[in-house]
Amino acid sequence: MSARGNKTDETKTRRRAMAFMGNLIAILSLVVIGYPLAPATIRTMLVGWILVVAVIMRFSLGHRFQPLGSAVPLGSVRMPECDRRPNDLI
Repeated sequence: MSARGNKTDETKTRRRAMAFMGNLIAILSLVVIGYPLAPATIRTMLVGWILVVAVIMRFSLGHRFQPLGSAVPLGSVRMPECDRRPNDLI
């Protein structure tokens, strides 16, 4: 009976060791592959959220502090080239 118990314990130990090795390989591959990409991903997410906050602030504060008008009056300016008729010669 002790031989059967040893076989079961050995199988459980190997199963745990294989699960541990599989998890270790997955973690190490994420570290090796993901480490160079992590700073760029974090930076991109940070810039993206800053832009989202800036757009929300622009819309919310833009309506409140909207300028009333320009101090310089705008009008049309006639250009000499526009006054000529098509049949006039230079």
